[in-house]
Amino acid sequence: MWRASQAIGTPNAGALVGGVKLPSEGRHFFTWDPDRLRRASPRWRRYGTARLIRMILRVAEDFARAHPDGPRMTVGDLSRPRGGDFGARYSPRLPHVSHQNGLDVDIFYPRRDRAERAPRAVGDVDLARSQELVDRFVRAGAQMVFVGPNTPLVGPPGIVQSAARHDDHLHVRLPPR
Repeated sequence: MWRASQAIGTPNAGALVGGVKLPSEGRHFFTWDPDRLRRASPRWRRYGTARLIRMILRVAEDFARAHPDGPRMTVGDLSRPRGGDFGARYSPRLPHVSHQNGLDVDIFYPRRDRAERAPRAVGDVDLARSQELVDRFVRAGAQMVFVGPNTPLVGPPGIVQSAARHDDHLHVRLPPR
């Protein structure tokens, strides 16, 4: 699974070399397909740099340790196997301008009812646990975390930013090396 990988270019115009595939699920996480609104995400949507995959697994494990009775972390889109365009042609419900170089991941907010599926509205979101996820990804080294404008989620200015179409998930971006 682990191999050398490299993010080329920018998140909005880039490629991924030697991408590492995130499994469809694990002990502390599962993947979600935002187009079909079900588990698991197709394999072609689950690639990233080794650094991104390690960060996702580490945050999922730490979050599960803090909430042993809670649901697993819900992971959405990463990148395509070689990066590149991940726009409306490939993801009509949740089109991406970014996610092109293996440094981006969508994490769906935990639900108040603890169901293992993505929330449909802000009212479904467990805001305390969502804020904790934002904080954990910031501490893990995120360059940016986009959160929904209708959520009260906050963080360090310049890192945690409000973005349209993010009321059901946060978008984490690692800095290039």
